[in-house]
Amino acid sequence: MTDPIDLTLSSDEESPPDDPPQPQPQRRGRRRGDQPQPDLGMIVPVNVDEREQEVNLPTPTLTNNDTDEGLKPSTTSGTGLWDLWTRNFKSPLFALLDLIDNSVDAALLQKGCKSDIPGRVQIYRDVYKHGRHSYTTGLCIRNNSMNKITSLDLALNHLFSSDKVTPNTIGENGVGMKQAAASLSDMTFVLVKNGSNEELELGIIAKVLQNEVGCFLPCFKFNDLKNLSKKMTEVFKQSQYASVAKCVAEYGKVTTDGVPSLDKGIERLCKHFEDICKKFHDNPYVFEVILDKVHDRNSKHASGAKDKQATVAEIMKTLQNDIPMRYLHIDETFKFSVGKKELTFRYWQERLVEFTEIEIPVRSKTPWHENFGVDMPDQYWLRIFLGFDRFRIAESDVEPETGIKKSNKQCSLYIYSRMSGRLILRERDSRVRLRLNAGGTEFCQALTVIIDDVDGHLPVNPTKQDVVFSNQSQGGDTHEENLYTMVRTVVAFYYTHHKKKYGGKKNILTSKISQFVDRELPDGMKSCANCKLTTYKVLFNQTNTNMIRVDHSEEEPGVDTVFRLQPEEKTLKSPGRTARKRKPSSTKKNSNPEADEELEAANKKRSKKDTKRHSPTGMRSTPRRAAGRPKKYGDDFNDNGQSDSEDTSSEERGDNVKKSKNVGKGCLDLCMSSDDESESRYGKKSRNPKIISPGPKGKESNEALENRIDELEIENSILKAKTETLQEELKAAKRNIRMLEREIQRAEE
Repeated sequence: MTDPIDLTLSSDEESPPDDPPQPQPQRRGRRRGDQPQPDLGMIVPVNVDEREQEVNLPTPTLTNNDTDEGLKPSTTSGTGLWDLWTRNFKSPLFALLDLIDNSVDAALLQKGCKSDIPGRVQIYRDVYKHGRHSYTTGLCIRNNSMNKITSLDLALNHLFSSDKVTPNTIGENGVGMKQAAASLSDMTFVLVKNGSNEELELGIIAKVLQNEVGCFLPCFKFNDLKNLSKKMTEVFKQSQYASVAKCVAEYGKVTTDGVPSLDKGIERLCKHFEDICKKFHDNPYVFEVILDKVHDRNSKHASGAKDKQATVAEIMKTLQNDIPMRYLHIDETFKFSVGKKELTFRYWQERLVEFTEIEIPVRSKTPWHENFGVDMPDQYWLRIFLGFDRFRIAESDVEPETGIKKSNKQCSLYIYSRMSGRLILRERDSRVRLRLNAGGTEFCQALTVIIDDVDGHLPVNPTKQDVVFSNQSQGGDTHEENLYTMVRTVVAFYYTHHKKKYGGKKNILTSKISQFVDRELPDGMKSCANCKLTTYKVLFNQTNTNMIRVDHSEEEPGVDTVFRLQPEEKTLKSPGRTARKRKPSSTKKNSNPEADEELEAANKKRSKKDTKRHSPTGMRSTPRRAAGRPKKYGDDFNDNGQSDSEDTSSEERGDNVKKSKNVGKGCLDLCMSSDDESESRYGKKSRNPKIISPGPKGKESNEALENRIDELEIENSILKAKTETLQEELKAAKRNIRMLEREIQRAEE
């Protein structure tokens, strides 16, 4: 057996010269089922070329020398498992967020629990100070916990499962921690204070400790903070933990060209334990992860002391900007700091215009159209937040660097899950997913949809990067269909409701939202967890086309909805349309009384002729007769203004309403009073025309006619908006029919 190498090197000593490679005895093949070798004396020599000399690592065995009963050795290949861990995350940011999830879950006060200690999470640089110089070697994540922390010998040795099964938590302390640590660093230290300064634990997750025989994740317990350095030295100098000592000595190698030092590594670890006990003296449970020499695969900086420092700086800046958006339900009492910056979680409150909250029922297994309106056992309530992003709507549609056209104003979808409100899915253009009209600029006013799955009903993948309905034991496809159908209904209602404030004009809606870009924020804004937002009590109805529509809604304004879209002074006035101007001969009173009398007599003669025939084109005062109409407009009414035909069809009456814009003096104005309109459950019923006889001649009667015509034009624009909505539903119904036809064909085949 090779003698262990002394790894205790001071900073002033030079590294020992490399010994010539010694011939190593060949390993004997071990059959499956044989017990691993108990001899842990072999270590990884310093400065040894692995291609020339075989590296002997400790076999997985007892990881805690203070206990008599150790965990069973893992038969899983350590190197293969490590490679698997490093490929589980799309980016280093997601790996960091997985570690932060563990911290947030532990520090958040769970439902039903009471505590006067506020939750705390600190993310800071791992800095080693030597004289006037300071060196950034990694990143640290530290948090307190409201409950006792799982022992490290259980957390580190659960390779494929987690002890966190509650739906309220998003992190998976154990599985997620090992995967994220391996993705970010080749060596990670885990520190725990589990009750008092006499209950300290240290765990190590290192790539160099893994081999083909098994996965080796050692952990140690210490019960004396004052003599911690001495205790660590005694343990790590034991021959069976020589490989662990090499990891600690590598942590003592502060600079790239430095020398591994076991004493310096122990000194740095002890300093972290002292900070845990002093800075969190009022917290009995504290957890910390130290990521040494963080490697960001996407960073421009690769190696070197300055490059490592720049990598950590980039990560810190990214976290400062990104974390407030990633969590939805962290309140004001929670203390979250990244570096020296205290974070506040009011991201959406500061951005969204008409920030609104609506609750919808969702079924997880039963199709929504079965027994519609009946509460089913698998039904739960889900909260939806909606609003228009005032900053996103002002972004340029052209990238400044490339000049490529892009658009960031489409309807965006964000899905948050669990009690902390962790962002799981973000889709910049969700119109296809929600089956909304994706053509043109419809739903493109920076509309933002937020699904808040606070109770954890939606199935997420282990790395919390997507919603995976296939993970549901049964009814996953039905659950997905029910969710997005209900969300689509609410989004369409919300968007149409605010678009109607401006006569259905999307460009006016866009300009109104853009006015809030430079608006200052009020003081004392609350976090989303404690906000009282505008809400709508909605009544859903199933249509004949097997769709869901909002049949009735009641608005309840919220005091914390800061930015509100106010309709114009005349709610029914069409924006961008001015009142129709009349000719001076028919709209203004002549100053000459004799001329007025002559004009009045001429109008009377003209009105009598108009009841029998149409006027010439240049002097037309009655509506144009539609093609195929058997009667003239004047034939339908007698001199008293009453209808000769009581069975006039609704279509003819609708045509009369549209044509009434051309009515002038001397003719009966056939129009529609808004009081006579009646709503059906899914749209407008036929309108009953109301006859208004001409009033006294002069300016007042003309102004009344002009105002009435403006109102009719507004009604016409509203009808057009409803027609567009019905056309969208018709397209969606046709798509559903085609899908059903394909399913029938597949079933027949």
